[in-house]
Amino acid sequence: MLSRNRYIKNLFFVPISLSMILIMQSCTRLYLGSDNQEIFDEAIQPDELGDIVQLWEDGARTDDSKNQFEWWYFDAELDDGSLVVAYFYKVHFLKDQFFIGFNYTSPEKEDFFRLKYFKSNEVSFQSDSCLVMMNKNSFAGNLNNYNIVLDPDDFDGFGFSLNLQSLVGPYRPQDGIIQAGDDYFAWLAAVPNGNVDGTITVDGKEKKIKGSGYHDHNWGNTPLQKLFKSWTWFRGKAGPYTVILAELNAVESRGGFDIPILFVADGNKVLVDKFGNKELLTMKNNLIKDYYPSKNEPQFSNFLMSSHDNISVKISGNQIIDNIEIFKRMSLPAPLNLFKPAVNFAFRSSGIDPFYTRFASSFVLKIDENIQIDGTGVMEIMDLQ
Repeated sequence: MLSRNRYIKNLFFVPISLSMILIMQSCTRLYLGSDNQEIFDEAIQPDELGDIVQLWEDGARTDDSKNQFEWWYFDAELDDGSLVVAYFYKVHFLKDQFFIGFNYTSPEKEDFFRLKYFKSNEVSFQSDSCLVMMNKNSFAGNLNNYNIVLDPDDFDGFGFSLNLQSLVGPYRPQDGIIQAGDDYFAWLAAVPNGNVDGTITVDGKEKKIKGSGYHDHNWGNTPLQKLFKSWTWFRGKAGPYTVILAELNAVESRGGFDIPILFVADGNKVLVDKFGNKELLTMKNNLIKDYYPSKNEPQFSNFLMSSHDNISVKISGNQIIDNIEIFKRMSLPAPLNLFKPAVNFAFRSSGIDPFYTRFASSFVLKIDENIQIDGTGVMEIMDLQ
């Protein structure tokens, strides 16, 4: 028989769990929003900032209002074959949250992942340039050079101090803001391609490394699933050229169409800077099987995007290096972490099951009939619904 204290404790938690489940059972509407939403219109997207990206654009772009979010992202492929991904987040949905996610894939292809939350008095953000501090962890730079630091004490003996030096100027499609009515998602590729060097700490042991890396900055004012049902994103290098490609797939209430983006440049000039269906054509094939539940959106591992002047990028997703069911990996801050099973059950009951997949990819960059260059890169697919 339960003791009195245990009985009272269990009785106290039952209504909380049930309340959360009842709230989350209606999360399809909370997650996706109402059907009465303004659609995307490619012809009226913001385009006022000009071609030159300013230093402040990589600083904090949100004012902490409800439903705003922002993150600074970095990834690197190191010379020893390891991969590093880090993202510094600030989110203002149900409550203000600040956290860092960190992925490390060893040369032996062993994966390590940690996510750590920080208190509001442990974080700071600058609006005139990129300077993000979370305890002793930092993300700082000036569009040309960046230093990203993860404190091993916060990540169970894993960490790094890495320098990222840009080889290609920053890029954004127009002003970088994809807008539907008052709701928007924004993206700045501050470093499309750069050299990486520094030290990395693995299991408490520090070593020097080199490699290549990428940094972008994202922000918005509404949950992404209220704008997009999925997206495909790619970055790669072929000879002297850096390629960034994306296709955002709008939810039906926002028009239900696809928004393509393509950027191709070397260290001296930009070959392609195109945005929208007037400028770009996309084709997809090779249906991905056995990695998603059947009710998820169909996704494809081969992707072709071509500009109106016939510069094209043909991508083949060759090897899956990460395939994540988001709610399984999701970490919740205290005290919500006490109810993680109930939250996950409620989301599953709603039919929402976002997946993230990352491919090691090869691609062919075709500049004209005489110039075709083979390259390699990383393609990610985010299925939000």
